[in-house]
Amino acid sequence: MMGTMNGQVFQVLGPIMLTLLLMTIPVVQSGKVLVFPVDGSHWVNMNILIEALHAKGHNITVIRMADSWYIKEFSPHYTSINLKSEGGFSEEFFKVFASKLLGIMRERSIWARLKVEIEMWQSFLGLLEVENKMIVNMFEDQQLMQSLKEAKYDLILTDPSMVPGVILGHYLKLPIVYNVRWTVYSEAHFAIAPSPLSYVPAPMLELSDHMSFLERVKNVHC
Repeated sequence: MMGTMNGQVFQVLGPIMLTLLLMTIPVVQSGKVLVFPVDGSHWVNMNILIEALHAKGHNITVIRMADSWYIKEFSPHYTSINLKSEGGFSEEFFKVFASKLLGIMRERSIWARLKVEIEMWQSFLGLLEVENKMIVNMFEDQQLMQSLKEAKYDLILTDPSMVPGVILGHYLKLPIVYNVRWTVYSEAHFAIAPSPLSYVPAPMLELSDHMSFLERVKNVHC
């Protein structure tokens, strides 16, 4: 008699208890993250972030160039959008660039250092030209821009060492997250948020956010 009663009580309370249990389990909402990376060694750091986001259940979309070297088109951690333009970070570019630098350094002359700097800036200017063409082609692709808008991403994760990701984030009105805080110009966050030098230490200076007057002067003139 007691066993029958317990069974009847469980039949009544079982679904109620299961419903209450499900209501107490925290719900994890996955986000849609658009990623605009930079190829080469920077991708190593970015890919670690992508794998971690994927492990948390987020949906990742990576924009890659036609000549991407490190950034693979197919991955278990993300889907990719392939641009028709080149990014300038091809395997051939790095081989030629490294070969030129090594040749200059073998000269062992007082002008070698200057020639290295000149070669680096010339290569950098060449990359800027390629980057500018890529930005123009990307924004002129109306079908691509419309699909990015319709995807309704939650944020864009980008590398501030090149500007296309920042420009695209502003265009899509998305929160911008950097994988690093520096650019070839200066502090990266100056482009997206107030970063007063009195409180935000510049990269590589190893200063805290509580700086003395002299440290603040150093931070401004770094």
